Order: sequence, then structure tokens, then C-alpha cells
Amino acid sequence: MIDQFIKQLGTGLGQAAETLGKLPKEEIQAQLHEVARNTLSKMDLVTREEFEVQAAMLAKYREKLAVLEARLNEMEQSSKK
Repeated sequence: MIDQFIKQLGTGLGQAAETLGKLPKEEIQAQLHEVARNTLSKMDLVTREEFEVQAAMLAKYREKLAVLEARLNEMEQSSKK
């Protein structure tokens, strides 16, 4: 994914290279930010908030799974008696 980002960023920079030398520093930074933003928007990424929500859900389901596994083990042990 990082390689893809670098490749796309390099392509965008190559396209903007002609005008970069003639522009003030602030304009160059703005163009670089725009190229990076466009490149990242094309990638299949999630926000930090979406990631944290999914991580919390996974933790909750892992806890439920542990409880269910314990209950199943108890049931198996009691059925063997």
C-alpha cells in the first residue's frame, strides 16, 4: 500500500514538476498536499474512528467467544460424568 502511495505521489509530482520551480514555497506546499490528498483518497483506507469502532467490536466479540467456549467446556465436562 505504501509502495502504491509513493508511486502515485511520484506520478503527481512529475506532472507538477514544471511549475514547481516557478512558484513560491507556500504554493509548492499546497500542491504537494493536494497531490498527497488525491493519492490517499484513491486508496482503500479507513479513518481512525472507523478502525477504533471495529477494534472495540472485535474485543467485545472475543470476550463473548471466551465466555461461550467456557460454557461449552463446562457442558462437555458435565455430559461426560
